Amino acid sequence: MEQMVRDEVWEQLDPRAGALGGKQRKRAAAAVWAAAVLLGAGVAVDYSGVVRAHLARSADVGTGGAALTTSKVIAQEVAVENTGWTTVRVVGVGQDGPGLRLLGSADPDVRTSGVHGAQPPFDLHPGQTKTVAVAYRVTDCEAVPAGAFPVQIRVDRPWGTQTIGISLPQVYDGAGGTAVNPPMTEWQKDMADRACGLGPSPAAPRANQ
Repeated sequence: MEQMVRDEVWEQLDPRAGALGGKQRKRAAAAVWAAAVLLGAGVAVDYSGVVRAHLARSADVGTGGAALTTSKVIAQEVAVENTGWTTVRVVGVGQDGPGLRLLGSADPDVRTSGVHGAQPPFDLHPGQTKTVAVAYRVTDCEAVPAGAFPVQIRVDRPWGTQTIGISLPQVYDGAGGTAVNPPMTEWQKDMADRACGLGPSPAAPRANQ
């Protein structure tokens, strides 16, 4: 049977028991306000680009690429946008990878490709977009990674250099771009296969995802 609490017991209970006092409420409110200020300041500092540069690929700017079978060189333009609030100094673009050796813009094969972009070092102001280019010589067709291979952008920081990976869209080959659920391929693998003569016919259409 349920035990009932007698009326005299209820009368002795303090309805304010456990409630915060005036000073405690002020302290709690101050702590919440301070936490909100710190959180907002942290978000602002992060997005400012002072500590961590904010760069992203811009889909609003057209880019080009090339795969040269005679020299096994692949080259790709990338439109990079500064989405932060401060100017960043770009000091380098690209890096070697498995089966891929990064080439400089002065390499004759790179010039032949017709792919070009802004040459580091250069400043990228808030909201500004510049096209950069990477070019690789395929040194081992089978070793080129099939997984994601972002274009590495190096920016100058007060304490050193920060590297930011810019991902490029995958590509597929389908008849007129209408294939149903076509297999997707990372950009560098697709281009390396074509440079090595392993990809589809040059006449086959390509589409970006």
